Amino acid sequence: MGIYELLGSVADVRKGSNACDFNGYLEDYLDTLEEDSNILPALKALFEIDNDSRVIVNLRTGVSKDSISNQIIRYKDIFKLENEAIVSPYIIYTKKEEQEKALLLVNDEYIYAKGIYYCLTEPSGAFQDVKNDIVAIDDRNVEEVCDTYKKMFTKRAGQIQRELDSTRFKDYDASYEHALEISNAISENLFDNLKTVENKDRFIRECICKWFLIKKFVYVQYMVNKNILNTRHEGNVKAQRNQAKQNADSIRFVSIAEMRKGSKENIA
Repeated sequence: MGIYELLGSVADVRKGSNACDFNGYLEDYLDTLEEDSNILPALKALFEIDNDSRVIVNLRTGVSKDSISNQIIRYKDIFKLENEAIVSPYIIYTKKEEQEKALLLVNDEYIYAKGIYYCLTEPSGAFQDVKNDIVAIDDRNVEEVCDTYKKMFTKRAGQIQRELDSTRFKDYDASYEHALEISNAISENLFDNLKTVENKDRFIRECICKWFLIKKFVYVQYMVNKNILNTRHEGNVKAQRNQAKQNADSIRFVSIAEMRKGSKENIA
């Protein structure tokens, strides 16, 4: 089953499903958005390129306990969340002749997009068999989003993804430093934010998911880098894995128990 058929088979809330919020033609979804929606410019531009494209919004998928990388990362809080923990904000998908392609789009950090991609396409992931037909991107530059969408039909997904990586980070070390920054930023004002957010449970859930995606990114991004394997670890995969684990472990977080306790104290 190709990615177009795979995504197209997902029922949305209109059919009584919690799998996603919307799944249908991008044109129809655009009609539901407010003019000040942050994602609107990118989605409008994509529709102008491909009037037949479809979009699936807030696709919910689980976190595999069987995944080797998830076992090594050992972030247990992610498995304490009810329902499907990983949310893919927007996946624009289309079919042209024999080609089926999908663009995973986030209105947030690029690292989150890659983290979601790694979750969806890991060996036990829902999209492992179609991983070469998906590209992950943020919406920081609408023109780049459109160019990437067009390239998906002329270049290999892996090549496009590496090009996107290089435009955001000089190398892995730079991406790792940024991962630390955004992780620490979540913690910095965490309890102050808990005092003001309307839905504390949802906020806590979002924090846990973000920390997991950051850990997933720094681990897998390190492991798939063959240059790092050869230049830093002399081809020793075990040594590379140990360092990747250390990198993931260095992403600090506040436990779900502490956040829930802080939330109750704020209410009191």
